[in-house]
Amino acid sequence: METNIRGRVAAIMGASVGIGKAVAAGLAAEGASMVLMARDRQALDEAAREIGSTSDSEVMVCSVDHTDSAQVEAAAQAVAERFGTLNILVNNAGHRMRRLDRQILWDDEDWIADIDAKLIGMLRTVRAFLPLMATDGTGRIINIGGISSRILWESALTHGLNNVAVEEAARYLARDVAPDRITVNTVVPGLIGVEWRQGWAAAMAEKANTDKDSFLSEYCEGKGVVLGRWGEPEEVADAVTFLASDRAKYITGTSLVVDGGMSINPR
Repeated sequence: METNIRGRVAAIMGASVGIGKAVAAGLAAEGASMVLMARDRQALDEAAREIGSTSDSEVMVCSVDHTDSAQVEAAAQAVAERFGTLNILVNNAGHRMRRLDRQILWDDEDWIADIDAKLIGMLRTVRAFLPLMATDGTGRIINIGGISSRILWESALTHGLNNVAVEEAARYLARDVAPDRITVNTVVPGLIGVEWRQGWAAAMAEKANTDKDSFLSEYCEGKGVVLGRWGEPEEVADAVTFLASDRAKYITGTSLVVDGGMSINPR
């Protein structure tokens, strides 16, 4: 399937590991020039080396904390100076669950920090990069949400709030930028086997005195994953690549769920 992504410029916030790195690799494989953004410069450099070794794409690295407006604006300026325009913006950054205690009892500062790290971080990134977005019909803003927008995910109150709000913000933005021929959509991953989850699953399997595959099979069944396994970061990246392509130029303001049927299965 021809995507027509080759020659376009893509910027990914949260690109150093996991889904973000997989998205960057997927878009690079289609021939996009890449801007990798995250806080950890060492991890970014490693991601850039990996992507550079498997594609012919130009790769730019920006160490940036998207909770800091000045840093985000500086990154946008750096991209403007190097590429002039931006076709694809992917917002993937955010916290994983930091604590398992009751979130309703958290201090205001803890609630706000989680919302800032996902929803507000996404909004300030869009605000900074919007002036660079192409208005020729190739402009794409793609936000990575999460399945806690659809199901109650353990004790993840702020995750749910963030992910519901990210989808609502995408609908708002889709209408707001439509006159500039920019589309805005959300990809909603379910249980995905990113690096930290791989380590978690191995530790849980050892604790349960079983092998990792057996533990994951039982865990996914308990979570109601219809396909019986967790997803791979590359499977989320495939969804992003589709939405970034010309094949999706008439799709905007919607959410594409990549969860193996988790959200449709009553548990």
